[in-house]
Amino acid sequence: MSKVLITGSGGALGRAIVNQLTTDGGTELVSPGRATLNISNKAHIESVIAQVKPDTILHLAASFAADFEHAYRINVESSKTILETVSRSDQLTKVILIGSAAEYGHVLADGNPVKETHILQPVSIYGVTKAWQTQLMNLYASLGVDVAVARIFNLYGRGISQQLFAGSLQAQIDGVLSGERETIKLGDLSSTRDYISTKHAARQVIAISKYAESGHVYNVASGEPITMKDLLQRYLRHNNLDESIVRYAGTLSSRSSYNVSMIYADISKIKKLLEVEQKFAEN
Repeated sequence: MSKVLITGSGGALGRAIVNQLTTDGGTELVSPGRATLNISNKAHIESVIAQVKPDTILHLAASFAADFEHAYRINVESSKTILETVSRSDQLTKVILIGSAAEYGHVLADGNPVKETHILQPVSIYGVTKAWQTQLMNLYASLGVDVAVARIFNLYGRGISQQLFAGSLQAQIDGVLSGERETIKLGDLSSTRDYISTKHAARQVIAISKYAESGHVYNVASGEPITMKDLLQRYLRHNNLDESIVRYAGTLSSRSSYNVSMIYADISKIKKLLEVEQKFAEN
């Protein structure tokens, strides 16, 4: 039975991955909560990995904070500690780092759909720290560590962080449905993004954990562009609400950065891994 250590399992994507792996069976899950794994403590991370001896590590823990020092500590230093610990261990452990479409940053319209080889030009603290994480993947892969990056595009689903558009939108909708508020306040929704449900993203990350080549990056996305306005309307229809309750003023996200007008993914690489997984499932 394969032993999988998951950091950040309490988040929306983490819960979806745990649910899927539990359903699939054949995996012993170790998903310590915040109380039992201090991701910013190097010695603690090393101790947990040495004790668990995982076959696979899914490093989902991350920070969206606009505070550079905090984001660097969580998104970069913890990844380095995990990779360095694995590199010194006798245990053969595969590491999957969770990247972000924010690494691509400024993308011209004709640069879509974005391939994993696209130049990284992050325009946010989160994007910069995730891009550095990818560079760590390149370094440690060259040193023999079995490591890959699952580069996540935009997620939607229950439990998404309210620092993200879909999470904040759902929280406002919940407020309207409960009678706690009368309107939904949003900013400009003209940007085009690539949204994928946490359930489908979990399936893609699991396929990456099983079949990814070391040193490779895989986009985790739907491959379908959608404007944020269209996503809003989808949410409203799902909750039987009318757009008349929406007020376009202010900003939805607490993170300030350059607004990338359009970005959606080329999913050719992940589709190949999903096809491999399907073949195994059929046999």
